[in-house]
Amino acid sequence: MSDSPDPTGAPDARSAKDERRARRALAADTNFRRLWFTGWSSESMRWLEILATSVFVFELTGSPLTVALVNLVRMLPNILVGVFMGAVAERVSRKVLVMAGLALSCAATAVLGLLAAAGAIEVWHIAAGGIINGLVFTVEFPGRRNLLGEIAGPDRVGTAMGLDSVTRNSTRVLGPALGGLLLETVGLQGTYLLAAVFHGASFYLMAGLAYRAVRPPDGRWKVFSNVVEGLRYIRSRRAIVGVLVITVVMNIWGFVYATMVPVIGKGELGLSAFPIGLLLSSEGLGAMLGALVIALFARPQHYAKIYLYGPVLFLLAVTVFSFSNLYLVSLAVLFAGGFGLAGFSTMQATI
Repeated sequence: MSDSPDPTGAPDARSAKDERRARRALAADTNFRRLWFTGWSSESMRWLEILATSVFVFELTGSPLTVALVNLVRMLPNILVGVFMGAVAERVSRKVLVMAGLALSCAATAVLGLLAAAGAIEVWHIAAGGIINGLVFTVEFPGRRNLLGEIAGPDRVGTAMGLDSVTRNSTRVLGPALGGLLLETVGLQGTYLLAAVFHGASFYLMAGLAYRAVRPPDGRWKVFSNVVEGLRYIRSRRAIVGVLVITVVMNIWGFVYATMVPVIGKGELGLSAFPIGLLLSSEGLGAMLGALVIALFARPQHYAKIYLYGPVLFLLAVTVFSFSNLYLVSLAVLFAGGFGLAGFSTMQATI
């Protein structure tokens, strides 16, 4: 008997049918819909704020270094405590973590919006808000992703993560474009106050989430020992070491480019806020379409190559963008880079 796949493709057909059934079941699950909206809202408002505040700070100071520093402090919480958050999320109710993060984000963005409306906002206010929102993201993201997995269950967790990945990429399309549009039409206060509304709506939905926290059987806090255990496990798996190396490369030399898009768009291309937002949105559109292509056509034997060549394409696109002085060329290059980003983001968790 041959072990080759059935040439009729019946197994794939059944798999596709099961996948559609799982998606319909998740769409009908009220708890999943609440979490889905929370994730969509949080990510969209995050990109909205990053675009709007970067453009505003550059207009206010004319300093690319200040823009970079304001965005750096947003990343500091993840750099300093991110490694421990997964372990903490195992010991604290995920629902409590997510709701606490949403409440803090809602309060912070509301205060910043009022300061902007009064004309009293300063760069250090924006930096402080960035630190708060960076801390919230570091806590909220692992908590919400774990919640998605628990609510979906073992049989549907792959489908849930796939839908969440597509959703996250779609927020990179909406968030920057909306942030640029609001900044251009109603000012910085509009972006902050809209973010406060969405964070508040997400908090309200999360309050109605039917969830019972699951505690580990020993009930003891072992955050540091869990981290050490995780590091030992990583060292024993070459594939995971490779994944982390590429992740580090992308975080140091790749993702930071987004903070300079407003600087290049404003200073080199002479753009206003909305066209600058479209630059980042074009990358998000490429990433969303790329994730769909990978979901439809990628096979396990392709995963390693996609994960390797995706970052190469992304970094090449970012490099070309830095030399471009034509808006349409910049849009096209970043759109192509989005496909590379999709290869990285989808394969990172999969591998």
